[in-house]
Amino acid sequence: MKALLVDGLNLIRRVFAGVPGDQDSEEHLQAAITSCTASLRRAIRNHEPSHAVCVLEDGGHSWRHEVLPSYKQDRPPVPPLLSKGLPRIRDHFDQEGIKCVTVPGFEADDVLATLAHKIVSRGGHAVILSTDKSMCQLVAHGIQVHDHFSDRLLDDQYIHEKFKVLPEQLATLFALAGDTSLGVPGVKNVGLKTAAKLVNDYGDMESILAAAKDIPGKLGQTLREHADDAHLAQRLMTLRTDVNIGVNLKDLRVDPIPF
Repeated sequence: MKALLVDGLNLIRRVFAGVPGDQDSEEHLQAAITSCTASLRRAIRNHEPSHAVCVLEDGGHSWRHEVLPSYKQDRPPVPPLLSKGLPRIRDHFDQEGIKCVTVPGFEADDVLATLAHKIVSRGGHAVILSTDKSMCQLVAHGIQVHDHFSDRLLDDQYIHEKFKVLPEQLATLFALAGDTSLGVPGVKNVGLKTAAKLVNDYGDMESILAAAKDIPGKLGQTLREHADDAHLAQRLMTLRTDVNIGVNLKDLRVDPIPF
């Protein structure tokens, strides 16, 4: 089994933004729909999966909003015209034989992570089509992440060059540094560079916080004072792999798309 798991809005929003012209016009939406469908077809041809699925958000709040009400509050919403056009895009994907899946209460990231883990645990091969850095933590579990737009794998080498840590350390790195685009504060005054040094020096979050008593100066004090923030951020930044999706893998089989 080789499964292609498409991060739906990651693909669709980037294509929509890349289409030239007035983003409030019906012509722009139609061009975006055509381009999204073409991108999907190209991905199927390039990866030649036996199974494929497009995972989308359901539009409501996720469990992360319940944990942190300010989660994603400053992220730009889906453009109104695109939001209106999403059912049409889903219809086009369905016509291509690619099922679209949403799970209320969960973000696409968690659904993708759950599917990928399920496939790998059965001896299959999973490729996630996404540019989302959060997906890179799955590389530690033998899951591939492919940037469709630059046509490159976001592999161990990419992760180390960009973040200076191992894939399995990414959730801790992101938790310490926080993520302003998600509204996750992390640990006050700890950026990615400092977070990477802490991860490389001490390992996982518990080891870092245990060592905080011995870290001199302001950094050690900050880690001690913001341990609860670090734990909260770790929970928010770690992808879930226990989502009840309600989809049988045999329903995700695809036929090869001819050139």
